[in-house]
Amino acid sequence: MRPAELHAKIAELTLQGVPFVLATITEVSGSSPRGVGAKMLVLADGSISETIGGGALERQVIADALSCMATGESKSERYELREKGDRALGTLCGGEATVFLDVHAPARVLLVVGAGHVGQKLAAMGKLLDYQVIVLDPRRDMVTEDRFPDADQLVHGDPANTSDLVPISATTHVVIVTHGHLHDTDALRSVIGSPAASIGMIGSSSKVQKIHAQLLAEGVPVEQLDAVHAPIGLDIGAETPAELALCIMAEIVADACGKLDGRDAVPASRAGEGR
Repeated sequence: MRPAELHAKIAELTLQGVPFVLATITEVSGSSPRGVGAKMLVLADGSISETIGGGALERQVIADALSCMATGESKSERYELREKGDRALGTLCGGEATVFLDVHAPARVLLVVGAGHVGQKLAAMGKLLDYQVIVLDPRRDMVTEDRFPDADQLVHGDPANTSDLVPISATTHVVIVTHGHLHDTDALRSVIGSPAASIGMIGSSSKVQKIHAQLLAEGVPVEQLDAVHAPIGLDIGAETPAELALCIMAEIVADACGKLDGRDAVPASRAGEGR
């Protein structure tokens, strides 16, 4: 693989939100399978692109790369290409190699569909929690820098085209808080088959049930509908837009950490539209 192809692969994985480790040989002494600058991509399933020389060195680098991916920490590792030693790999080359394991963990993205009062507070809270924030709304006068000074991207467009307008990856959390149930339905229809980390929608229980029934009748698999967090938000007694944003973000964080067993959603009387 030529360097340009490897860099193109890195760009592709980054755009798709796929985590990987870039292993680069930074120092060698003595005999080594490859020299300084040799690179290899390691994916979460242990598969690789390119090579740093194969054999015992490559197997150990892959194992160490997966460990780094699990912790999210990049680091340098020294490998002894000999039979005995602290980092000996049981080979007879006799040299040493230092490899930098650079973890590329895609940014968490909060996609807010709806630029109303709740959407405003969600965007601000998402930035506070270190999410990359994208806001989409069909009303041009609502998706402005004045209303969303901290958003990373503002998109003016039809919620029905959400998945076409915004790339959705496995690290994207979609929250639908539009100003009407028709837009909510359109947005949900657009994103429900995406690889999003989570999809949530604000609304009363009756609204959620009606949208669920409509999409089910259209052929959307029940498993996809059941996976939607709707009404979204933990029940903390929220009423104001800021409080609703808090309970929504609390559910997103809890879900990501596997802490949603037995959750209570926001009561129907308080889970209205985003406005």
